Amino acid sequence: MINQVCERGYRNHPLTNEQKASNREKSSVRSRVEHVFGFMEQSMHGIKVERVGIVRATGILGLMNLTYNLFRYEQVVRLNLLPIKN
Repeated sequence: MINQVCERGYRNHPLTNEQKASNREKSSVRSRVEHVFGFMEQSMHGIKVERVGIVRATGILGLMNLTYNLFRYEQVVRLNLLPIKN
């Protein structure tokens, strides 16, 4: 397992150039993932699933992921980010 946590500088110990480059690489992946969770939190009123059973919780999260994918597909088509083949 590889550590993917961004490093931080401290007073009188700034980040080295290697640490800055490593943080930049890690943050590019993190930003894509955080946008998905941010959308679910803001538009779907959270990801919290309490006191349900594992089967129902899995189904609920699957539907949330499907909803996100539909919204994202609509956005990709609207902004012409990918060519659509008819």
